[in-house]
Amino acid sequence: MDGVFLDNLSDAGNMILNILWDRNREMAADELSEAVKEVYQRNLEPRVIRENANLLVRQGYVQRRRHGVKVYYIALGAEEVR
Repeated sequence: MDGVFLDNLSDAGNMILNILWDRNREMAADELSEAVKEVYQRNLEPRVIRENANLLVRQGYVQRRRHGVKVYYIALGAEEVR
């Protein structure tokens, strides 16, 4: 997968962000963990995914949405990122 790798993000953060941009849909931490394993052949636990995804939320790249008890993450489009 070709992607954009931002200097201010960790490897895990860049992988998560690129997957969210590529898939263009809400994804839970367990789905992101499987996608990272599939695309990058890296085994990141859902806990690590959540930590990095929450950092992406604080940095304004990703939005967190809750549906019931499950939390999903979706990348913001370029027009939404400041």
